[in-house]
Amino acid sequence: MFRKNNTTIGRLWLVCIVLSVAASTSAQDFPAEPDRDMVSLDDKISQFLTDVAMGETPDAFSALLEGSRLADQEKPLAALIERTKQLETKYGKHIDSEQIAAKRIGKDLVLLKYLYKCEHFPVVWHFAYYRTTNETPSDNGTWRVISVRFDTELERLWFLHEN
Repeated sequence: MFRKNNTTIGRLWLVCIVLSVAASTSAQDFPAEPDRDMVSLDDKISQFLTDVAMGETPDAFSALLEGSRLADQEKPLAALIERTKQLETKYGKHIDSEQIAAKRIGKDLVLLKYLYKCEHFPVVWHFAYYRTTNETPSDNGTWRVISVRFDTELERLWFLHEN
């Protein structure tokens, strides 16, 4: 009798293992569909960073902030454009950019961070996008930049990758 129970328990374990392997294999075979909103925002930011690297800073900000209230804040925007133009002088020639964080907060707020790699020192760009639906018929849930900034506070990235 002990042997029969032991065999039954062994078979149950085997079934659990097989199901576990099958579940993990099927998840790998069929990856989740990428979030189209996140891909679209990433493309827009990548283009922005490329334009900044090419020295087209005012046009880059104009395209990035299209439809955003930030575009109407002339003095702060002019200051940010001027600081951005100084990136190459301070940190060296742009080498590459990569997304280092993307976080969706609910369905209508997205926070994105990018590492803008320069010859002598990296810069961290922070972007926040927000959308409202049913605000007016013309809005139709358009993503708008509500915050854009950069810094060189690399230590803060530690907390980003700590978990």
